[in-house]
Amino acid sequence: MTEKQTSKKISLFSATALSATAMVGSGWLFSAQLNAKFAGNYSFLAWFLAALLVMPVGLCLAQVVSVFPVRGATSRSSALSHNSIFGMPFAFANWFGIMVCVATEAQATTEYLSAALKNTDLISDDGLTLYGKIFALGILCVYLVVNFYGIKLLAKVNNIVTVLKIFTPLLTIILFLIARFDKTNFQLVSSHLYHTGSALEAIVGAGLIYSFNGFQLAVAFASEIEKPRRNVPLSIILSIVVVMFVYMALQFAFMGAVPHEMLCGGWSSLNLHSPLLNVAMLLGLHFLVALLMADSVISPSGTGYAYLGGSARMFYAMAAEGQMPEWSIGKLNPIYNICRRSLLINWIMIAVVLWNAKSWSSLMVVVTGYNLLGYMAAPISMGAIKPHTRIYGAVVFVMLGLIMTTLPRHDLFMMILSLLVLMIIYGGVQLTKKTDFLVLVSLITPFMLYLTMIYLYANLIYIGVVSLLFYLFVTNKRFVDFCKKYKTEGLFLDDE
Repeated sequence: MTEKQTSKKISLFSATALSATAMVGSGWLFSAQLNAKFAGNYSFLAWFLAALLVMPVGLCLAQVVSVFPVRGATSRSSALSHNSIFGMPFAFANWFGIMVCVATEAQATTEYLSAALKNTDLISDDGLTLYGKIFALGILCVYLVVNFYGIKLLAKVNNIVTVLKIFTPLLTIILFLIARFDKTNFQLVSSHLYHTGSALEAIVGAGLIYSFNGFQLAVAFASEIEKPRRNVPLSIILSIVVVMFVYMALQFAFMGAVPHEMLCGGWSSLNLHSPLLNVAMLLGLHFLVALLMADSVISPSGTGYAYLGGSARMFYAMAAEGQMPEWSIGKLNPIYNICRRSLLINWIMIAVVLWNAKSWSSLMVVVTGYNLLGYMAAPISMGAIKPHTRIYGAVVFVMLGLIMTTLPRHDLFMMILSLLVLMIIYGGVQLTKKTDFLVLVSLITPFMLYLTMIYLYANLIYIGVVSLLFYLFVTNKRFVDFCKKYKTEGLFLDDE
């Protein structure tokens, strides 16, 4: 590798900052209240369990990257370990979840500004107005410019934004603890209604997975990070641990700062429109109010432009594996090391989603569901590439299968239906390329059948057993060899 190429790589600090920035997006402004409503005093356990869920997934991806340090490895892993047909539903779910997150961040910024400025021109009871949507599209344009000039500009902007995004929650924690801490808030009569199951429900329902989802950004940028075999897993671990402690401390400070008289009906009755901002106003912390208003722009934007870069790289990787049209990608820009065609296509699709979205909260749980489906590829790919890791991978996969039971049934059904429609369309395209029908069915069916089985009967023991059997089947050497036998040829692009 030449010195010029080396200079384009980003450091461990920048890789850690990239993931940490993505994890401190719009979620932190709402998660403390939502988590308290779902889990009460078990909120801290919920944060720990959420971190405990995403970290093993990240480390599974890091194992894949240690063998294949390629661009967009997050969506590409199952195609690398098996083939592009088997990996299609995982890649779609992962990419789609990341892509929609960009739209939610731009929308969140618009909503926060409208609420803070009490401006009804940008948002109404039915969602963003015409002016609000145009304003949100303007925010998307800023995300595009930051990414258009490559990873070095993204890293420079992101390092500065990361400091601001971490500083604001830390200052909020300190000021809340100083201004007011009512320990009786943790001794509410209704607290006995919460239990460990409440913490599990909060992982999805309160948006904790949504808040932690940025951990995989380091994997998406794997080919552009210095010493990826060492720095990718380190950046995943460091970013998750740092952000987990920040979120837990914020939870503690928020729950102690809420005026006790507002909790007559328990935590489930708390319904502040802008939780942190509202509490800061009640406490008379005017400087913090102004800072939170500014951070309502900085935090979502920092996550938005990072996700846009990640989704563009995932899309490039999917096209490289034959999972997206070949015309949708072009050569990497020799100066900025990015496929601008892929970036623009993603931006256009995100703009369409944003234009038709109603609100931030309406998309959060669905996005989380797609993220969980995408995560499932990580232990499968790791177990296939490194067979000695199958026991660890099985534990991670079963854990993901069990957490899927906390998704609303209707949302899970719609996700399965959307994947089914996609796979039918994708299968039709593959048949036009003279792919053998029986081979196609044998590659597409296993995962779709698994999702159908866990949807039809929501029993934890049953889902645990089904998840384990499915994992052992798709990581079995015979099945992996079968997939590799029919691996699409001629669709792999140079990542350097």
